[in-house]
Amino acid sequence: MYINRYLSPVIVYYYSWRMVLFSIATGSIAIFVYDYLNWKWVAIPWLPVSLVGTATAFFVGFKNNQSYDRSWEARKVWGAITNHSRSFSAAVRSFTTCSPDSDNISAAHENRIIIYRHIAWLYALKNTMVQRTNWEHTDRASERQRKAFRHSQVPCDVEIAKHLPEAELASIKDKKNQATQILDLQSQHIRDLRRAGSLDTYQHVALQDLISKLYDEQGKSERIKNTPFPRQYATTSMLFIFIFMTLLPFGLLPQFVDLGEKYMFLLIPFNMIVSWVFMFMEYVGDISENPFEGLLNDTPISTIIRNIEIDLKEMLDETDLPAKFSSYSGTLF
Repeated sequence: MYINRYLSPVIVYYYSWRMVLFSIATGSIAIFVYDYLNWKWVAIPWLPVSLVGTATAFFVGFKNNQSYDRSWEARKVWGAITNHSRSFSAAVRSFTTCSPDSDNISAAHENRIIIYRHIAWLYALKNTMVQRTNWEHTDRASERQRKAFRHSQVPCDVEIAKHLPEAELASIKDKKNQATQILDLQSQHIRDLRRAGSLDTYQHVALQDLISKLYDEQGKSERIKNTPFPRQYATTSMLFIFIFMTLLPFGLLPQFVDLGEKYMFLLIPFNMIVSWVFMFMEYVGDISENPFEGLLNDTPISTIIRNIEIDLKEMLDETDLPAKFSSYSGTLF
């Protein structure tokens, strides 16, 4: 998630240089064929071009709205995970320590196991979210961002192993969805505490309800990750932009011809500006549609998880806390 007030010019450059070159090329071609090849017929009326531009603007606007909805939903999901994590850990500590049948030492031990297991669940879910899919971006700029992301992180497997007992780690090692299995271990542990008399029926139901809520948020996060933005919208949006940018300089020709031959070169910068606006609108939606790619506009799940981890370990009165993540070139990952 990019947190500086304005986008860096370097970032704008990375997303813009191809479209700028394309618009300069189309503008130059339009002038060349009209003036030097004397193909006067290429100067098409502005009205059909403007109609294509209007339709394209509506379509790109719709796509951007839907892309933003996906990004905002992802942030809301991880906000709910944060809230449920704190509630679950606070409830575990409150319920187990208040049981008349358990002593403080054993209760503290159980608290630590459950809360550490929950931290392992967060990293297991993160591990699922950072897996690549075939519809996500593969260009060089995206790969550079992911490389920076990987260098700033401890591998999820290491974090999971740090927070799970060896027996439990071995039991989930070969599971396809480790996050699901870890929540199941939590449910079984709570069941055992109920049978041992450390929890009463109400406490058992309350904790199980929080686990169910965590399952819900996990499912929502997996749905966003595993369901691509409809490819027909993404493809047609790019196609409309390409058609409009190709037609635009030829539609502008009559306007600049009327200004006089010595002003025709102005077509190139004006064509570049209009094309840049439309194409950048397209890129804004395109880079926002998959909020778990690990790019600069995505949901900062690593930062969120680290903040949750610190909160939960402080609940356990631990002093050896991991450091909060700082931004990398204005970006929280």
